[in-house]
Amino acid sequence: MTEERKPIGGAADRQRTCAVCGAEFTRGERTEVEAISDGEVRYVAVHPGHTTYSPSRERAAARRLKEIPGQAA
Repeated sequence: MTEERKPIGGAADRQRTCAVCGAEFTRGERTEVEAISDGEVRYVAVHPGHTTYSPSRERAAARRLKEIPGQAA
């Protein structure tokens, strides 16, 4: 009897690998989903803590959020 691979679910099931590091997702592994836009909005699965976003862009966005009155630092 062969073991059937159970679906991971959603983008992770379609991709089978992390959009950042390329490592394969394992059954039951927690994943996160990021939206990207290349003329069309798409969703990619990544390992927790991985991101397809540029670190400099992330820092710039965090800096702008801190400048908004009433936002937590």
